[in-house]
Amino acid sequence: MKIPDIRKRLEDYQAGRLDAAGTQQLQQAIDRLSEEELSELFPVDEFVNNKEHQLPEAEIDAALEQFRKNRKPGIRLIKLTRYAAVFVLLLGSTFLLRKMNLDRKPERRFRTMRIADGRHGAITLSDGSRVTINGGSTLYFPEEFDDSARIVYVEEGEAYFEIAKDAKRPFFVRSPQLNVKVLGTSFTVRDYKDEQTASVNVNSGKIGLKGLVLSAGMGLTADKENGTFTREEIDTATTTAWIRGELIFQDAGLQQVLKVLQHKYAVHFDVKDTALFKRKYTATFRNNTIENIMQQLKLMSSFQYTITDKQIVIR
Repeated sequence: MKIPDIRKRLEDYQAGRLDAAGTQQLQQAIDRLSEEELSELFPVDEFVNNKEHQLPEAEIDAALEQFRKNRKPGIRLIKLTRYAAVFVLLLGSTFLLRKMNLDRKPERRFRTMRIADGRHGAITLSDGSRVTINGGSTLYFPEEFDDSARIVYVEEGEAYFEIAKDAKRPFFVRSPQLNVKVLGTSFTVRDYKDEQTASVNVNSGKIGLKGLVLSAGMGLTADKENGTFTREEIDTATTTAWIRGELIFQDAGLQQVLKVLQHKYAVHFDVKDTALFKRKYTATFRNNTIENIMQQLKLMSSFQYTITDKQIVIR
């Protein structure tokens, strides 16, 4: 049975037009498909990565759960575990998830908030939660949360969350490396694409992450390269300093310092001597210009630098 035929049979199955023999025939056809053929049948990557569709992972997860609860008996779809959610979204040549909502609620609309390097932004979400967004960051969120959960996405960057308490609707913050669950607290999430680590730091209350409960003064750092997580005590004044316009570094490597400065001042760095990355810095800057900060860093480690427009070369 060819892919278009299987797709048509699946539509017939979902609509109740297949008898027992037809269902068994469909199951056998599915069992014979390779991973490549399944990917062709249900183009997961195409739909997830297509920005036009604005299809967050959480909606795919919700579709998968709804499909498992409501699908008709008689077909196992074992090999479709990864693709079942997209199957739900593809039926009828539209996103069925939004059509078959159990309560027939209006379609949720999502918004994207992008903050350029050198700037800060803030927004109050529909539930009263407040988010402060650092430079070089993108936040993706619904205009209205549904009745079961509140989910927002840090596609990249850093954001500070002050979550409105709602015991009936847990709040989730998801980023490429982190999935944070919280009922009511304040915390920061940092996950820039060009950084080797991602982190969450709790300022007040508690959050759940990777099976752990983190309380105020605790942080968790994810190493993107080896997939490990490190829990540690943090200084909340340091992790939230950027919100107050301050920069606090405690035994920080030069590379870490420059990443922070990049998003704070919308500049780009070119370090000619990589041995400089071994230097550590402990310093606090309050409302300084980038020129002033570079001069102070120079005094600490005796490097030379030039600033041309937004490009800073360090030797």
